[in-house]
Amino acid sequence: MPILDNEIVWRPAALMSDVTPTQNGGRMAGALLVSGVKNNLFPDVSQSERLAGAVKWRKAFIHVNSAQDTALLNVRLFLDSLTPAGDFVVFQPGTQTDTEDQIGGRPYGVGTLYAPINGGAIQIQVACEHNVEYATLQPLRVGDVVRVSDRPSTGGAGNEEWVSVTGIAYGADFATVDISPALANSYATSNTLVSSVLELPSAVAGVTGVTITSGGGSFDSATVGNLVAHNKGAVEENWTLTFADATTFAVSGNTVGTLASPGSVSADYTPLNPATGTPYFTIKAITWGGSFQANDTITFATQPAAIPIWYRRQVPAGTFSLANDYTSLAIHGESA
Repeated sequence: MPILDNEIVWRPAALMSDVTPTQNGGRMAGALLVSGVKNNLFPDVSQSERLAGAVKWRKAFIHVNSAQDTALLNVRLFLDSLTPAGDFVVFQPGTQTDTEDQIGGRPYGVGTLYAPINGGAIQIQVACEHNVEYATLQPLRVGDVVRVSDRPSTGGAGNEEWVSVTGIAYGADFATVDISPALANSYATSNTLVSSVLELPSAVAGVTGVTITSGGGSFDSATVGNLVAHNKGAVEENWTLTFADATTFAVSGNTVGTLASPGSVSADYTPLNPATGTPYFTIKAITWGGSFQANDTITFATQPAAIPIWYRRQVPAGTFSLANDYTSLAIHGESA
């Protein structure tokens, strides 16, 4: 079955701090970031921050929360709205465990058309939010895929095109962007957004780094379906299976500790993630072979079906107050 829209959810990071960068971000938490809820990601901007200016970072995860262990393919992430207040937001990719002091990568942003364009255009003028800061951050870059669209990301009336940036020059009021191929449609300045796009091949839970330490036992993790990390329950974790005797083993993770339920080579093993009520992973009984002894070990790592993203909110000095500010990140993808 395909992945449904409502099976793609946003989750916060486990750590949140505006004081200590090493305590901001980290691993995915189990809670949901519900759209439209005040302060679900960023805190209010204080008067002193509006006067002096401020930059804050927040990490979130886009989780493929599907019971199907199917990959979300050809993933495209982009901002699909401007902030209505005087601040602006860009985003950039993270890792499953990084904190604010470890942020790498580059930003992706959004702007509007500075002037209307006709079909066949190979150059557009993009009015970015706070163009001076955009010229420093450069969220639109040569080689980027950009989305040019006057319709909502969720569909409806209007057009949507994906083109590549072949040249760019940031100016005082707008960025001049050369694109390829030429646009098929004409666009007005109103309701047209130009977004730089982060492209990823897929999002799916996975298993890596299987190592067997045993004189006589075997573990056939290469056969599809024998060892599976699940989209709903998998976490970023290094697992160790330690045999107590020839048939039973204990399981521990580097962050979750020792699991309550031991396993046996004679039955499928599906330890539950208490945060989701679904298994972290499954080991089929057919995976085991040979003869194990006490203290033999199997180690492997799991990765969640989650895309880690850092949001950067900048409040320029002298920004006006607005009660209902927001930002919006869209995701496009395909599934079998």
